[in-house]
Amino acid sequence: MSTKIAVICSKAFMNRLNIISHEVPHIQLDFYIYNSPEETPNLMKQVKPCDVLLLAGTLPYLYAKHLLHQWPIPWTYIKQDETMISTTILSAIAKHNVTIDRLSIDVMSSTFIQNVLHDIQFEGQLPFTQEIELSTPTKHLLTNHIALWQSRQIDLVITSIHAIYDELTALGIPVIRMLDPKSSIIRHLNESISLSQLTKFESAKAVAGIIEFNEATHNPLQTVDQLATIIHASYQQVDTCRFELFTTYGHLQNALTQNKLESFFTVSEKSVKLVFGYGESILEAQRNAQHALNYASPNAIYILTENKELQGPFSNKASTLSLQAKDPYIVLMAKETKLSPLNISKIMAFSKARQSLQFTAHDLSEHLQVTRRTTERILKKLVEHNYAKIVGEEMTYQQGRPRSLYELNFSTYN
Repeated sequence: MSTKIAVICSKAFMNRLNIISHEVPHIQLDFYIYNSPEETPNLMKQVKPCDVLLLAGTLPYLYAKHLLHQWPIPWTYIKQDETMISTTILSAIAKHNVTIDRLSIDVMSSTFIQNVLHDIQFEGQLPFTQEIELSTPTKHLLTNHIALWQSRQIDLVITSIHAIYDELTALGIPVIRMLDPKSSIIRHLNESISLSQLTKFESAKAVAGIIEFNEATHNPLQTVDQLATIIHASYQQVDTCRFELFTTYGHLQNALTQNKLESFFTVSEKSVKLVFGYGESILEAQRNAQHALNYASPNAIYILTENKELQGPFSNKASTLSLQAKDPYIVLMAKETKLSPLNISKIMAFSKARQSLQFTAHDLSEHLQVTRRTTERILKKLVEHNYAKIVGEEMTYQQGRPRSLYELNFSTYN
């Protein structure tokens, strides 16, 4: 199965990546193009369901940094480094017949240039350098390049910013872009695949849980059934007051992140202890859950990891799903599809919770807790308005027609 990579980059980088990407098998690239790196945060809001996010440069990373700590899927970025600097300077000397002291370079850190020149034991006059910072307007960097050219102090500009390249080209000033070495691009594509696979592996890690009622609890099965539905678990009864549950790390983390366990505590109205254990095997997870029970307090969640770290207590919180539509994008979707904003929010949560981009009507039906027919009507509306698409069929093990496989075609990471 291919890894779907969302790439936020310039048009020039997209063209270069398309030439190189065929050397990395089993990837699918989905591009989000900016005219300036400042647009990166807005482009992130447009990213459709994918396996991993790749930012094409240090500058777009810096603009996106405040959003990445809560980004729900793995991400990486192509960092400007000394290999990039040395490759670009070598290209400038070889192709443009210039000397190092006649270069004007904008760079993330001037230390990179100093280190490269030190390594090659360069003892001549240093090039003109400008460090790129978010607080420094691009116009200021551009003006300095132009001033150096007009005063005949330089023969060539090397820029890390595609907008500056376009401006200088239009003015007839010799300029080249900072070069991303092919080996670096391929390395980051492979790193993106590895990040996606690692996340999926972690999400499938075994989790065992224990729910323990006080002796006065009447008919606890209803509560256990509800909890099992929330975390997609199977369960078995140990004694009259205790049940064991079995699920995965991904399902439990989704329930915690989306505050889905709030309804469990609210509806149960019983004094219960709830603990989970992580492990590389079910047996290890069960042992860790048993140890966690020694520290548990009623109506709170405790987790003992495979590294014997106790996490918690996690108590009930307010739900993140709102009945009011505040996001203009959700308002537009609701108006076009005639679906409620709440259902759209639930579909977004469903997308974030899954490690696979593809799903069936049955998968969505289980998440929404509605009938299969209702789910099919929802999917039909999404497909009709190009918010979802049918990408294949899943053969069932029993007799009957194949089930359609869907992918969402709108951003769910808002």
